[in-house]
Amino acid sequence: MANKHHLFLITGWALNAAMLISLALTAVLVLAFGVCALAGAGLIHLPIPLEDLKDIKDVPLTLVFLAGAVACASGVFLLALLTLMLLMTGRIVKSADQDPFVEDNARRLMQIGWLLVAMQAVGLGAGMIMALFPKPVRDHVQAGFDFSPVGLLAVLLIFVLAQIFRRGAQMRDELEGTV
Repeated sequence: MANKHHLFLITGWALNAAMLISLALTAVLVLAFGVCALAGAGLIHLPIPLEDLKDIKDVPLTLVFLAGAVACASGVFLLALLTLMLLMTGRIVKSADQDPFVEDNARRLMQIGWLLVAMQAVGLGAGMIMALFPKPVRDHVQAGFDFSPVGLLAVLLIFVLAQIFRRGAQMRDELEGTV
C-alpha cells in the first residue's frame, strides 16, 4: 500500500504543478488578449517590423489584432476549462487513497466529461470564427481546432466511467445497509 500512497502523492503533485502552469499560461494569454484588443481598437501602437507584415500587406492591421484577440480569448477559455479538470482530477486522486467509489467522484467525473464537451465546443467555435477572417490572417493566427474523434471518445469514456463510479458507490452503500 505504501507504493500506491506514493503514486497518489506524486500524481497529486503533478496535478498541482500542471494547475499552476495552466494558471500562469492563462495570465499570459489574458495579457496578450488585452494587448491585441487595445491594438485592434487603435488605443496603442505596437512596433511591428515591416518584414513581418509583407505577407499581409493588403490586410488591415486591426483585423490581424482582432484575430489575435480571438485566439487569445479561446486560449483563456480552454486553459480555464483545463484548470477546472485538473482540480477535479486532483480531488478524485486525493479521495482514491481511502475510497474512490463515492458519489462525489461520480459527480466530478460527470463534470469532467461536460468540461471536455465544453473544450470541444470552444475549439470548434474559435475555429469557425477564425474561418471568417481572410486567408492571410488565418495563415498567421491560429485558434481553435477541428473535430477530434479521440476527444469524443474521451468524453464518452469519462461519462461511462462516471456511471461505473456511481454504480460502485450504490453497490457499496447497499452492501453496508445489508450488513
